[in-house]
Amino acid sequence: MLLYVDKKKERQKKIKRSLLIISIIFVICLNFICFSTDLNQTKSRLLEYRAQTSTPQWYTQTEPITILSTPSKTELFILIPQHLNRENLSTIAHAFSYIPPQATEIKFTPEINESALLLKLAQIFAPEIKSNNHSTQIIVSSDEDKILELTQSKNYSPKTINYTTSSNTFQNQELQNFLDTYVPLPPITTTTQEQEKENLNRLIKDHKDIILSVIPSKPYSTISYPISSQYILLQNASICLSSQEKKICKLNNDRSLTQNITDSIQKFSSHEKIQKLSLLTSLQEIPIHTPLTQDDGLMFRFEQREHILLPQEIEQSPKEQTASNIYRYIKQQAGLNPDYNNPKMKFYKFKTVEINIDDNI
Repeated sequence: MLLYVDKKKERQKKIKRSLLIISIIFVICLNFICFSTDLNQTKSRLLEYRAQTSTPQWYTQTEPITILSTPSKTELFILIPQHLNRENLSTIAHAFSYIPPQATEIKFTPEINESALLLKLAQIFAPEIKSNNHSTQIIVSSDEDKILELTQSKNYSPKTINYTTSSNTFQNQELQNFLDTYVPLPPITTTTQEQEKENLNRLIKDHKDIILSVIPSKPYSTISYPISSQYILLQNASICLSSQEKKICKLNNDRSLTQNITDSIQKFSSHEKIQKLSLLTSLQEIPIHTPLTQDDGLMFRFEQREHILLPQEIEQSPKEQTASNIYRYIKQQAGLNPDYNNPKMKFYKFKTVEINIDDNI
């Protein structure tokens, strides 16, 4: 019995199989190359780090405000949030802009603790207005049930104002002065190290689980890295790993964050439990005896000697080792006479962000 074989179809099948194999090999090679680049050759630096997309802080702090008014707008009932932060006060100001300029009385219901502050805000729009508990025309409350009780006898039109709408459409210089006086914005970080510290905090917030997965809690074995586009590693994030017995630091700026962690892990024996991971900002060279702030760490270099004091180590050191004596102390820790000086000695300060491994925080 003869079997008929379609040579053309067989040839097409072979071509498809070959293309499939080539495609698989190409994808594997591409993933390996990309992963290697992300892991070992990242060019991202601390000042360039951008946090993952998340809800802006101002959004989580804001609440909408409801205005109920009569058709003639002679009576206003304003329902405000209980928490008066900068964003909510800005939205309340937008609501207060509906108060007629000639208004003279406003009532704040008893549960509002900051009635004096709110009265000053209302006076931006109605300069003659005074607080009066008998007012029936303008009532401000944070009690929704009370507002419903007061307005159920008449036909009031509701209007809702949120912070986004308010900030985009409502601008008032007098309001800005008010906010800057009573709820000022936090100071903007200006130094490079402060910016780097802020970025390290964002990095930990975005990738803490991945960073901690690099540090085994049991005897150290081969570490497997997750292949993921989110596994972003910073090239100049130096680190220190601390156990109860010792501290190992890696400041190699040519290697990625995870490589520095891995190199440090190899210096611990299997019975030593790593307790803390410290991520360091860049180093800033300083003259000897430069005063340090509370969150500054100190590093000493001289010829082949090097020693690092983390901020918490400086804070926990005895009194005689603080202030100007900290420079003598770090020289002593590096194995030198603390009174010895040499112009080639280098001192650097830095800031850190800590992860407590035991508490996973």
